[in-house]
Amino acid sequence: MVLAMKAAALVFTLASLVPAAAVAQPAANAIPESCKSVATPPPSAIIPMPGLVANISLAYCGAAQRFAALKLTNDDASMKALMDAAKPSFDLLDSVIAANDPVATETAKRLRSSLLVGMAVRMRLTIPSITPETVGPHLAELMKAHDDLEPKIKPWLDAAATK
Repeated sequence: MVLAMKAAALVFTLASLVPAAAVAQPAANAIPESCKSVATPPPSAIIPMPGLVANISLAYCGAAQRFAALKLTNDDASMKALMDAAKPSFDLLDSVIAANDPVATETAKRLRSSLLVGMAVRMRLTIPSITPETVGPHLAELMKAHDDLEPKIKPWLDAAATK
């Protein structure tokens, strides 16, 4: 028991010696103004965790800002625009995952999956809803649009399920 306590104390001491600056931080000009409050670890941080959490928070906030600015339609250009908008967030999440912190890594993986599912949902929402009044050729057109879209978003949904 004493040995376990000494080992835990040693691990904590070594972890506290790793400066928070060791966590990759994005350039200040890459942070949307509305995300700055969540993207900055406290200056008093002496362990990496606050920096990892800040990166996860910035990944979420930045994606939300960039996604909201998009005017999506049911086409490949919109899918590319979503991927381009998500890339900075995925890069941040990859940096968190690379830090190999068990809690932060799991959180980053879950957020990556959530972003991918959200992207698929956004693309699905570019197709008008089918209602009880949707009949005939218009119904066939909407069904075809959905049938054409699903294979395109499947890689996102598959990646979300495996991360």
